Amino acid sequence: MEDTINHLQPRPYYDPETFNVGYSAVFKPGSGVVDPHGFNMASKLSIVQQGNKKFGAAVSSGSVKLSELTTGLKSRLAGSRGDYTDGSKVVKSLENFELPDILNYKIWKSVCQRLFQELLKRYFQHLIQLPFDTARMLLQVGEFDDVPKIKSSRRRRNTETSNVSLEELRNEDETDEEVDYFPSVDPHSRTNRDNSPQRTSPSAGGPDNVSALVHPASLHTMDVLNGVMDMEGTKGVWRANNTSFIYDFLWESMNSWFTGFFAPILQVPDPHFIEIIHSPDVQKSVALTLSACIVTGLVLLPLDLIKTRLTITRVGDDQERSLRRLFRKWSWRDYIGKLPGELLVLNVAHSLVGKVFQELTHIGLHHYCQIDRYSTRITFQILEFFSSCAQLFLKLPVEALLRRCQVDFLLDKSSPFFVAPEDLIIKPRTYQNVFITLRDYSRLGELWRGWRIGLMCVVCGHGLNIIELQNTDSVEEEKF
Repeated sequence: MEDTINHLQPRPYYDPETFNVGYSAVFKPGSGVVDPHGFNMASKLSIVQQGNKKFGAAVSSGSVKLSELTTGLKSRLAGSRGDYTDGSKVVKSLENFELPDILNYKIWKSVCQRLFQELLKRYFQHLIQLPFDTARMLLQVGEFDDVPKIKSSRRRRNTETSNVSLEELRNEDETDEEVDYFPSVDPHSRTNRDNSPQRTSPSAGGPDNVSALVHPASLHTMDVLNGVMDMEGTKGVWRANNTSFIYDFLWESMNSWFTGFFAPILQVPDPHFIEIIHSPDVQKSVALTLSACIVTGLVLLPLDLIKTRLTITRVGDDQERSLRRLFRKWSWRDYIGKLPGELLVLNVAHSLVGKVFQELTHIGLHHYCQIDRYSTRITFQILEFFSSCAQLFLKLPVEALLRRCQVDFLLDKSSPFFVAPEDLIIKPRTYQNVFITLRDYSRLGELWRGWRIGLMCVVCGHGLNIIELQNTDSVEEEKF
């Protein structure tokens, strides 16, 4: 027993401070891993050296904070630059605030500037995209039977004009009578004309104004926008502007909140900060992402109905176009049972179709093809482009069916957002259910209306990403 105790005790000639067996690094209690010169190995890390320069922290004494060591990681996620008392700059965002930062005016100023710039950027992108979204929705829910007639009449009019000969024009000029610039006016006729009843102008609310609809020259996006501008002016192109922006903002915010709230419960990282391919449980992360999309779409269903209502109705009429007043008419307790089942199913399908393609593409390329956005950047962007094209041509018919179902619900008098047919700017498509629409093979291609502008957005977006990747020297991937 005594021999065993003696073996466990260090030899009398052993000194941990001077004992060296030729290793390049030795662990010493209280100091960590040190090199042969006695310097801590952690002090040689580049991230710690940056922390020393910025914060003046003594790394050798072990007083480096976790927030200082992870500053480089958080700077690549999201944030804004803030100033410290020593004149240096460090990336700060709302999620890595500490108690001293809350009382720092300069950091709050930089964060607010960052948020304001991001808000302006998103709003400017929204203003550019909104007219094309409006045209696509009108094409999806509208019945434009007179478009071929407009084309044929325009072609016939051009043909008749071209057949007019110069001789006929010359004969018309010769037979013109002299114009009487000062005709005599009978006072009795003037009195009768003054006493006759005046006609009401179409703008005063007559039947001509009620029957006015958008008549595009063709089914192209620009012709639809020109038809809207001819009828309502420039303000008609940016219809439902604020409602659409609020809807997009709430979608992103609520989706991020749901994933961030349930991610710790499921013991998986937040998909908005760490990609699903790096998750320890990919199935749970995918289920969390898709569930958040479904819940967000159902919660924002009333706002989506209001957005559709404001898009298909007139802008200048006296009807209700206030988002706040329209939203007050909605009550989940009163109208949850009146919602059509198809509307709920199509809303869920529309929320899932885009996210499923995006996540499954990333997971499939990473696990089966060993392709990711860091090692094979160009190949990844090209394959993601083809995936986005497939997503577009699958999402368009689902979106068209959803919009038609929404319009059919809005035309129902039991709807809280009821719209009278005479208040519409288009003739609505007749909608019964999904199966009848899909069985009408002669008009099945109308479900893909607006695919040109959608494809152009996909091409431009991925083209810019490829150009940026070619101009970037290196892309770093965070290791977890």
